[in-house]
Amino acid sequence: MNIVTANKLYELRKKNGLSQEELADKIGVSRQAISKWERAESSPDTDNLIALADLYGITLDELLNKKEAVESNIIEENKKNQEDIVEVVEEKDEDDEDDEDNDDINEDSEDKLLKKSIAVRIVDSCIFIVAAIAFLLLGLLIEDAFRWSWLTFLLAIVISSLVHAIKLKRAEVFNYPVFVTMIYLFLGLGYPGAIWHPTWVIFITIPIFYSITGIFKKSNKNDCCDKEND
Repeated sequence: MNIVTANKLYELRKKNGLSQEELADKIGVSRQAISKWERAESSPDTDNLIALADLYGITLDELLNKKEAVESNIIEENKKNQEDIVEVVEEKDEDDEDDEDNDDINEDSEDKLLKKSIAVRIVDSCIFIVAAIAFLLLGLLIEDAFRWSWLTFLLAIVISSLVHAIKLKRAEVFNYPVFVTMIYLFLGLGYPGAIWHPTWVIFITIPIFYSITGIFKKSNKNDCCDKEND
């Protein structure tokens, strides 16, 4: 039973000067039943509704107050819908604000990445330009330098990777295999004696280098996870 009908039952009883106990005796129910009807905790059955209507001299439609009940339900429903709409609008506004903040953050990050990428390319370009100039000068100024002067390009690769490793603070970024190859070729080609043996042993240091850097990388990753958990 809706609260409108419950209030109607209460008003009709008071209007007719009846107590809950007296009304219960007249229609043959308990006083508790009358109390529950008037509190909208339960509804009278059809027989009791007819008995109430006859007692108060009104029709069932007037007793049930259908028109007012419908209007009340419509008002309540409209109010609830308006509240839902307000909540949706507020949530949408909050989401839009969050999206705008995220867009600003993403734009800032993209700008930083773009500037960083441009700076890295400029540094790399300068390194390889210097390597090309050094190659030409060595070839022009030093006799028989062609045997090893091209190693300047390997040196450029090594220096470029070293810059990246320092900037990123990641040793594994350093191009150690090229560095070892450059040293080996320089020792083999740069001197008349051609020291090819036993300098090839330095290639064994490549897996050792990556094993060590891998340990440090894993250790740093664990430290970061511990800080995040804290």
